[in-house]
Amino acid sequence: MNKKRLFAILLAASLSAGALVSCGGGGESSTASTDSGSTSTSDSGSSDSTEAETSTGSDDGAYTITMCYPAGADQPDYQKVMDAIDELTMEELGMHFNGIQLGFGDWTDRIRLMLTGGDKLDIVPTFATQASAYVSQGLVLNLLDWNGTNLLEEYGSGIVDAVGEEQAYGGQINGVLYGIPSQKEAMGTAGIVMRKDIVDELGLDYENWHTYEDLNDAFAQVHEAHPELNVIVGANMVTKFYPYDSLDDSFGVLMMDDPDNLTLDVVNLFETDYYMNQAKIVHDWYANGWVMLDAATTTETAANLMKAGNAFCFFEPIKPGYLAQEEALCARELVTQVLYEDWDIIGSLNINYVNWGIAHQSEDPVKAMEFLEFAFTSGDFEDLLNFGIEGEHYVPMEGSDTMITYPEGVDATNCGYHLAVGWALPNQFVGSIWEGNPEDVWQQYKDCNAASLWSKAYGFIPDTSAPEIANIQTALTNVYNTYNKSIECGAVDPETVIPQMNQELYAAGLQDYMDEKQRQLDEWASANGVS
Repeated sequence: MNKKRLFAILLAASLSAGALVSCGGGGESSTASTDSGSTSTSDSGSSDSTEAETSTGSDDGAYTITMCYPAGADQPDYQKVMDAIDELTMEELGMHFNGIQLGFGDWTDRIRLMLTGGDKLDIVPTFATQASAYVSQGLVLNLLDWNGTNLLEEYGSGIVDAVGEEQAYGGQINGVLYGIPSQKEAMGTAGIVMRKDIVDELGLDYENWHTYEDLNDAFAQVHEAHPELNVIVGANMVTKFYPYDSLDDSFGVLMMDDPDNLTLDVVNLFETDYYMNQAKIVHDWYANGWVMLDAATTTETAANLMKAGNAFCFFEPIKPGYLAQEEALCARELVTQVLYEDWDIIGSLNINYVNWGIAHQSEDPVKAMEFLEFAFTSGDFEDLLNFGIEGEHYVPMEGSDTMITYPEGVDATNCGYHLAVGWALPNQFVGSIWEGNPEDVWQQYKDCNAASLWSKAYGFIPDTSAPEIANIQTALTNVYNTYNKSIECGAVDPETVIPQMNQELYAAGLQDYMDEKQRQLDEWASANGVS
């Protein structure tokens, strides 16, 4: 069976099966963090390391592992859970645990302050957009060569067994393995999410929709029957479905729209037929009155617009267990259809979105690596950090060895601890599965990843940290931000505006930037035997 067809079958079979566990709930909150003692992290993101060590009992001679991790809102029972993790790590590793929780909204600034300020820190996640700078500035250790020691092989081999060699060694920049990717779904699949009542009312044959062109007749029917609705809401419609490896930032990409002719040629995405054609279709939708008129400027989410009864559909990443979560958010019955199933792409950025490594200031990198192996292989640790204490914050579901839910009398409104950010933690695949998801959701994620189209450049992450390159990247980002929202929602004529954007991108140094990416990619390909 064709791998792409296998992927579509796996995904379709799971869409009605439960709530999303991965890549959900990122939120915009800024969380004041505390450690497993009595101290709390200041607004700047630094903590009192002396108090932290004393409060975690490190006066008994045991090493204290300090782990910084991203999460959402504050947790009332945070300290209770940190104490429970401390007991677990002492029992299993002979180490104390000090957890520092940071909110997604201020993560970037606060973690940089911790890394550059010399705070006590061992385990640190690196988001893909930060990796190049962290490596070039020496803020994270090379797990393959710390003072001549291969930390991963000598003290973390269990990680390779848990995640596979391809992923374990995939987060490298210029030979520096800066971290191990969190285990999650990685495919770039997306689909259309629709109100079921209107689909049923109009008898829309959505299961035969595969491309944007297939949506035109249905959008016209919905607009005629329900002129009070925005037929489609949301932004980023042109590149929501993407047949390319972004090579980190999309300023120079590898096109993958022809799976039988994959190359290592870096091209300008915004000059491709794909980009222009998709933009033209979306512009026609806008001209027909099907797209929300202020789509380029609204800050309202598509789910909230759907919940308020203002929309028929939107585009969204689709993955196992997706539908139940979205129905809860939208407070409506929904149906969904995967589009462009041959564009399920996996590049380095898809896998290495959040990588876990060791901060340069770690006082004992060997112990830090031993702990990192534990974090990637211990289901007890994963469940404690993600869901809290069994019996108090969650309980096993009757008749299942893997499923968990809230205890009786406890729900999302009164639970003292419930991060539910497994996608950002080291390895949710070794942890429990929350109620509403398919019982085999972790295997479904793995199967979907395996069935996707992997880029020839998987494992390559460009180094854009050199000042002259970083300055060009900033200039390119500024140009792109001027145009992309209006293009992506169809509000402007792409045949006029896209050439104008390209002219300004080249004036800002796009060709030099792509040339540097190509040079680095060619060197990487030669060193790794990729052609």
